[in-house]
Amino acid sequence: MRARNSEDVYKAMLIFCYYLAASIVLGVCIFSCFMKTSSVEVYKILSKTQEYDFIQTQQINMTESVDTLYFYSSLLNTDPQINNSLMYNVISGRKLHLINTVGSMAEKDCNLYKRLTGQMNTFLSIKDSIRLAMTEEEMVRADLMKCISDNRNVTRQMAVGGLTYDR
Repeated sequence: MRARNSEDVYKAMLIFCYYLAASIVLGVCIFSCFMKTSSVEVYKILSKTQEYDFIQTQQINMTESVDTLYFYSSLLNTDPQINNSLMYNVISGRKLHLINTVGSMAEKDCNLYKRLTGQMNTFLSIKDSIRLAMTEEEMVRADLMKCISDNRNVTRQMAVGGLTYDR
């Protein structure tokens, strides 16, 4: 006993199976294309992450170099036990190393550090000028104190001898 529309049912089932197989093949193709695209995207993200990590590491190293430079420059002329000429030599060596590091990086990644190293010579020359001015001030202060002391001695000698003079 067969149903009257058994041929229509078989045709409908065949059409359903065809569309089901086509949608499964299409779904597998779409999924494989998605996986391929996402793997390429993940690879590019990882390569950019490595590039940015390298740049960040270089910037951290440059920050430490600049901090060290400014720390050493703040030590200049603060303690008589510090050899200032040796300190200038260390500072200039570290500055040249920083300039070489900045030169090897892209302009957009190290613009601030390039400006800082460019201004470092000005900073050091101003610091040296301040040191020279302070040395000159100490010499003038010592001369002034000697003059004041000599003036007191002369005034005492004149007062003891009974001599007077007009000021």
